[in-house]
Amino acid sequence: MSKGIGLSVAAGIASGVVYLSVLAGGALGILLTYLTPLPLVMVGLAFGLRRLTLASAVALAVVAVASTQAAPIFAVVGPLPVLVLVRQSLLWRRADNGTVEWYPPGMLLAWLGVIAVGLMLLGAALVPSGEGGIEGLVRLQVATFLDEAAPMVPAEVKDSATALWAAMFPAMVGSAWLVMAALNGVMGQWTVAKAGFALRPTPAYTRLELPLWLLAMLVATAVIGATASGDAGYLGRNAAVVLLWPYVFAGLAVVHRTVRGKPNAGMLLALFYVAFFAMFGWALVAVAGLGLVRHWTRLRRHGAGGGQEEK
Repeated sequence: MSKGIGLSVAAGIASGVVYLSVLAGGALGILLTYLTPLPLVMVGLAFGLRRLTLASAVALAVVAVASTQAAPIFAVVGPLPVLVLVRQSLLWRRADNGTVEWYPPGMLLAWLGVIAVGLMLLGAALVPSGEGGIEGLVRLQVATFLDEAAPMVPAEVKDSATALWAAMFPAMVGSAWLVMAALNGVMGQWTVAKAGFALRPTPAYTRLELPLWLLAMLVATAVIGATASGDAGYLGRNAAVVLLWPYVFAGLAVVHRTVRGKPNAGMLLALFYVAFFAMFGWALVAVAGLGLVRHWTRLRRHGAGGGQEEK
């Protein structure tokens, strides 16, 4: 028990220090941005929610001592996604045949998407109203940032970048939060499983299946984004982009499942990811489309076979 407490305190300190290094703006801090929640994830998946709560409290205290203003943002970036990840990941039930069924990763990924959208809407509600609505305010902030960070860049280039970033800025933030939570969950589970401390078995990620209700949410937000005007349309479009990310992961699962078992599978996956990152924008759309096709075929199979959606 004392060992778990000591590791929890150490993990909390590590997470807080990593976050503060990001705030410091150094190159190492930028590289470690996505690893901020990882020590907390590892504690939670190895020792449970009580130790995770302790580690999160220590991490928040470390950040608050250095900067009280940074603590609320850290709470959203670090402890919040980790608490969701760990709590849901450690849920299980005993099936009728006596086997243990753990909470499926597809459901967890879907809930992360919903929470990311919820945080985006909460942030929008806290934004003061002004001319041009939320998008107008975001455009002004982005333009100011680019003027200060890149004063030598031609005005037309900055205008194009401002228009693109402002249009999708909430989605960029929400997507980064979701991807960070998902990747840290995978890395944390892999690490504690290798060390022999994992409280649950590692899921079969290549069999990732998203809940059927997620598609309804995606369609609803896309329709709002396409038909509504003002802030509603702006937030609807950005919410739809965030909710596409679970389908990106589902598409990647299809790729891994297809390549697995083939000769030179490792090389094929390496080539795929080189192409994926080289053509990131279009590749992202294509992989999300693959995930949507997988989801749609499963939906039709459930409709034809009268299957029940997992709870």
